[in-house]
Amino acid sequence: MITIKQKKATNLKTKESLYVSFPYSLDSVSKIKSLPKRHYIPATHEWEVPVAEINNVIALFSDQEINISGKVNTKVAAKVENRVMFDKVDGSDYTFKTTPYQHQIEGFNYGLAHNKFLLGDEQGLGKTKQAIDIAVSRKSQFKHTLIVCGVNGLKWNWLNEIGTHSNEKGHIIGSFINAKGEMEVGSVKDRLKDLNLIADGQSIYSKYYFLVTNVETLRDAAISKKLEDMCTNGTIGMVIIDEIHKCKNAQSQQGKAIHSLKSYYKMALTGTPLMNQPLDLYNVLKWLDVEHHSFYQFRNRYCVMGGYGGYEVVGYKNLAELRQELDNVMLRRLKSDVLDLPEKVHTTEYVEMTAKQTLLYKQVRDAIRADIDKIKVSPNPLAQLIRLRQATGWTGILSSSIAESAKMDRMVELVEDATAEGGKAIIFSNWEEVTKIAKVKLKAYNPAYITGTVKDRQKEVDKFQNDSKCKVIIGTIGAMGTGLTLTAGQTVIFLDEPWNKANKDQAEDRAHRIGTTGTVNIITIVCKDTIDERIREIVDEKGEMADMLVDGKINKADRSKMVDWLVG
Repeated sequence: MITIKQKKATNLKTKESLYVSFPYSLDSVSKIKSLPKRHYIPATHEWEVPVAEINNVIALFSDQEINISGKVNTKVAAKVENRVMFDKVDGSDYTFKTTPYQHQIEGFNYGLAHNKFLLGDEQGLGKTKQAIDIAVSRKSQFKHTLIVCGVNGLKWNWLNEIGTHSNEKGHIIGSFINAKGEMEVGSVKDRLKDLNLIADGQSIYSKYYFLVTNVETLRDAAISKKLEDMCTNGTIGMVIIDEIHKCKNAQSQQGKAIHSLKSYYKMALTGTPLMNQPLDLYNVLKWLDVEHHSFYQFRNRYCVMGGYGGYEVVGYKNLAELRQELDNVMLRRLKSDVLDLPEKVHTTEYVEMTAKQTLLYKQVRDAIRADIDKIKVSPNPLAQLIRLRQATGWTGILSSSIAESAKMDRMVELVEDATAEGGKAIIFSNWEEVTKIAKVKLKAYNPAYITGTVKDRQKEVDKFQNDSKCKVIIGTIGAMGTGLTLTAGQTVIFLDEPWNKANKDQAEDRAHRIGTTGTVNIITIVCKDTIDERIREIVDEKGEMADMLVDGKINKADRSKMVDWLVG
């Protein structure tokens, strides 16, 4: 039980203060000490804090009853009275929409037993599914679960996964259907307007249990304040931050922004082992309410300082203690620990093109549309659409003034995750120009490289298979997609897909063949609202139609419709 009084200030430079008291516990003391302004009064066993700190006091003691003693101002009273405590959910009667693996059931039960925790499973173990099931099991307790994506393009992945693994609906904050019938995410102003309507309980939003946004949205002060209020009053009962290692810097805008999300239930997701850099843990543990020291107290406890002026981290100390603090709040499994995984795990990673990339894509699309009638009757209409596909991969192929790619940015992040525990990755593209850029982007991983112009392919294969310093092999689907054994790789990334599904299967099987010792993750990176999405549907669901179009085994009317559909 936490007791709060409000009366004249005695030790702080304010007119009035809050006086907080509680039965002694080391945890409670460390929590109250995390407030920058506080003063302990031994005679009364009370902690004096500024009245303005009421939100932080409520957040720090979110798992305990708070009692008001005497008179407090109306704002303090309202905040305490309106805070929400939720009953526990045991999950025994929960019905999974998609069948979970045993480790996912264990993750589900762990999540229900902890109101705040870090799910740190290795890539490919289904963190997203576990998070969705945990959130849905708590639906009776509050109106919304907020999902914050540390990587912008992941919000589209979440919408797809929500639809796959639950019967609930998700809504990207600030999104709407444009004149072309496509979903579009508006400006910060649109997001705030949208959020205000959600907070007001507009019936149109009642069907959306999941609210999705990206962490950059939190940089807007008005949005952060609105989300904080919705968390405080229980409208948002759970916050999930995906790729939370992107918010590890406590001094960055993103790192600071997450602390406005003071929900009762908190879940952080990452496949990157943060323990490799102890300082990276501070902001994550701080958000999860298990670390209550200042950044400098944390640094001095776990880091050895030296260098010029003594401001450089030159080593670490007390790591066993920090490891225990992390283990108290984290569940992490490796693929090698899990026995019931399938041989392949397929994932689609959606990304949003950059502004310049989008502009170039539209220019190329407009040029193709102007020539669409000739393309439809050409011997191979798909070949005429290559430029459109290349615009999603690397703009530098088509423009000397624009050299960007959202796919490349996401590829680097995925490789970082895939190699974090000593794993290796295989990167495929249809075009040598794209592989050359990927090679530059992944230079730090000492990549092997195979294209049609590489003479000694076996030398590159041996490098990837046997050299521990070589973490990546990059190549074209044509040159590296058949005949090679690349079983050292546990992750296969397609920057773009072949038209023919059989060719993709062949490429996947470079890693998944005799000699493979575990599950292989197959990741396809797709640019949202582009030809990529349409190819994905054809190749993965109706692969024979692509073959028919290439081989001329489709009638003129259907051929024309398909080309129109592909171009968009």
